[in-house]
Amino acid sequence: MNARIERARNWLKSATPTTAEDRNMQLLGLHWAGEDGRALHKLGHAIAEMQRADGGWSQRAELHSDAYATGESLLALAEAGCLEPSSAVYQNGVKFLLSTQRADGSWYVSSRSPKFQPYFESGFPYGHDQWISQTATAWAVMALAHAVQ
Repeated sequence: MNARIERARNWLKSATPTTAEDRNMQLLGLHWAGEDGRALHKLGHAIAEMQRADGGWSQRAELHSDAYATGESLLALAEAGCLEPSSAVYQNGVKFLLSTQRADGSWYVSSRSPKFQPYFESGFPYGHDQWISQTATAWAVMALAHAVQ
């Protein structure tokens, strides 16, 4: 098992991320694989540098900040030990999340996925955007949980 983890760690270290999801999962995967703290902080710094003026992160450079990318980025940075929840960067992300939360407690994110599956209602709000919004809500809640004093 250790050899397999080492192969995965080497692959993650050599991968070139292009999206927020890529960067965050690279950071988390390397953290879980026991990567050196200096390498994690270098990756974490690159993620933190991508924070927007509104306090959020976007899934791709051409998109607006959203709860999915923001929650996931904050969680990855906190879990990997790259950012304290009390830091200004983290707190700006928290402000973004709190300012975009809906009255029912959820977050809305518009889906960009091609509609190849038959639609069915899960009970989560936002119709055809319910799956990404549910996941965004989960990332946001996990990120906010780190900020609770």
